[in-house]
Amino acid sequence: MVSGKYSALSGAVAREQAMANISNNLANINSTGFKKDRVGFEALLTGRKQDTDARGINYSRIRKIGIDFEQGPLRETGRDLDVAISGKGFFKINRDGQTLYTRNGSFYIDNNGMLKTSQGSNVLNESNQPIQLPDAQGKKLYIDESGNITLDTTPSGEKLQVFNVSDPEKLKKNGDSLFLLEQGATSQPVNDSRIIQKNLESSNINMIEEMAMMIDTQRKFDAYLKVQKNYSTLSEKQNELGTV
Repeated sequence: MVSGKYSALSGAVAREQAMANISNNLANINSTGFKKDRVGFEALLTGRKQDTDARGINYSRIRKIGIDFEQGPLRETGRDLDVAISGKGFFKINRDGQTLYTRNGSFYIDNNGMLKTSQGSNVLNESNQPIQLPDAQGKKLYIDESGNITLDTTPSGEKLQVFNVSDPEKLKKNGDSLFLLEQGATSQPVNDSRIIQKNLESSNINMIEEMAMMIDTQRKFDAYLKVQKNYSTLSEKQNELGTV
């Protein structure tokens, strides 16, 4: 009977962690380029082990929390230095010597002509060098679907490059809709995605879906707590019978 209590406890803990994940998704629903996390559950014992070792009682836990890289909807902003990626891939940036990836294309040009993210990081080109547009001041800026940058009618010679990674599971969140590529994976330029100027990519969170998952998770959490309470009541009755 004690094993049953721990089984219910493991289920409650897993649902509590899932609820925290859903809450974080909802908190970032308005974050440009944000990618939602999805929780995967697993049973600790399966098949014959569940019948023999655990006597039919199983334990659950969160197997992994993975990033869902599904593209979010694009929203028009009308701003020349707002760009979105239609298709797979990321913009590559350099922040304090660290290479990071993002789908947030809200950029600006500083006083030195450097193309930067809204947090002040340098945006990199195909050669992994910072993009610099020293003659951009006072000129109309155009970015075509391939990322080529034109100032008024003159090509700048710079290109806003989209990069893909060999193993998306190696991308780990680094805050501000940024991702760090861990060792064991590489990135390479891709040309089959389109860059859409004067647009930004919204988060890929569906509020209705997340709220439905929150309600379902809360109900399961409450059910596990009820099971725990029932086990405690049965244990008390069992102890009472043992004293008769």
